[in-house]
Amino acid sequence: MASKKRQGKKNSGAGNPAKAAQRGRSVRKIQAELSVDALRGQYVAWVAAQVPAFSPADAAQAAEIQLDVIRTIGGEYAETARSANLFDLDPEVFGQALADFLVNLPDNVAPEPIFSTWLDFFSFAEDRGLWEGGAENLEEAREMLEDALDGFAEGDAEICALLRGTELFDAVKNFAVAIGDGIDISDFSEFSNAARAKVFAAMGIDPQEIDPDEPAPLMFNYIWNAAMMSVAETNENSIVRDEEAFAEFLDGEEADSAQLLFEMAVACVQAHLNPTMESSLRDEAHYLVVRNLLVTASTGRDGDLEGLRRNVGAKIYDSVLPEATEAMASLARFGLLQRAGEAYSIDERLVPVISAGISEVEAFFEEAV
Repeated sequence: MASKKRQGKKNSGAGNPAKAAQRGRSVRKIQAELSVDALRGQYVAWVAAQVPAFSPADAAQAAEIQLDVIRTIGGEYAETARSANLFDLDPEVFGQALADFLVNLPDNVAPEPIFSTWLDFFSFAEDRGLWEGGAENLEEAREMLEDALDGFAEGDAEICALLRGTELFDAVKNFAVAIGDGIDISDFSEFSNAARAKVFAAMGIDPQEIDPDEPAPLMFNYIWNAAMMSVAETNENSIVRDEEAFAEFLDGEEADSAQLLFEMAVACVQAHLNPTMESSLRDEAHYLVVRNLLVTASTGRDGDLEGLRRNVGAKIYDSVLPEATEAMASLARFGLLQRAGEAYSIDERLVPVISAGISEVEAFFEEAV
């Protein structure tokens, strides 16, 4: 890589890997990355042989995606293990490098493909006679990856069963069924109005009580948000059902189904935290009060509501408190909170759902500043 040298300084780093390592990537990390780059031709051919249905372009794309993962984590492993040889891995050090990578994985990226990618890479190394380490090390690394995949599969099946048992799931399913072949939101003909009435009824809302000149009922906002983030989408002027997503939503215990159901629940929490998706002081106060109540439900410790009242202003606080209290009751009715009298708690398996919803709305208000 070309770079400018400082005047009067020899071997300041440019062109000298030993010096460059002090400023960023280590020599071993660079070597590991280059060794992965050198495998691209072989790996594409191997992928093509594993999946005959792939076109050459498909095989190249799949190989590229997997090798990018191997390159990134392999580089981190090389730096930690002080060895650039990815065909003679220390399973323990490899496990630590993998764990460190997963900690920083974005919430919207599923970890399962990363484990599968490494299992494929090990099979490639074995098939091509490239593996140099002992058979025991290879078996240990494989078992670690397979155990992790099994654990995720169990977790996915559990979250699917849990969320499909909620009132929210039933409401979103009813909404998706009711929109049928789609509803044109720009068409106010008698036919379209009848279709809209059918959707409202499926959501448990009396169409006769809907005033087109007034904001939509909160119940509509909650279900709409959850559906649009999971099983429905816009197509020009129409709201349509995403058939592939809906099939995963209804049946399946794998990562794709779990992710859809998770997104459904997170979107519902978001809508309760900020039903209008506006950024006025009153909207933010509503968010802060509901968040405080959710934190109390999660920890079991009362939040500082009086301090919050002082911070947002007594008048605004007093006006949003009844709405925030009703939002908590609504979340409980949807099955995302547990309620005993006036006390709320959160199933530990749903804590990530609540946390993700809070984070999304918090980011919204931060960006609105």
